[in-house]
Amino acid sequence: MRGNPLKEFIPDHLYYELNDKGFLNERAIRDYYLKKSFLELRIDYTPREIFSLLQKEFPYICEDTIRKIIYSRDQFDSIIQDKPPIQKGKFSVRLKEPLFQF
Repeated sequence: MRGNPLKEFIPDHLYYELNDKGFLNERAIRDYYLKKSFLELRIDYTPREIFSLLQKEFPYICEDTIRKIIYSRDQFDSIIQDKPPIQKGKFSVRLKEPLFQF
């Protein structure tokens, strides 16, 4: 994972600044990147091939763990798949614009 995996949400300079100061959760960003990559690669590859490709990119994670990350459900799934989130009361919000404007 090189570069800013959150380009659709925040600009590169802000990502690198927040990352340098320790404000970003690297594990959550990695999981988001894995899920997004899986959805993009699913067009051309089988799931087994995708798990192998992602495992080569992240050699410290075994394929079974990658599979668990990809198939687990969380609040970011609706953002990745471009579907509305599951409504949990009246406070559910979907981000359509970057978090910060400069």
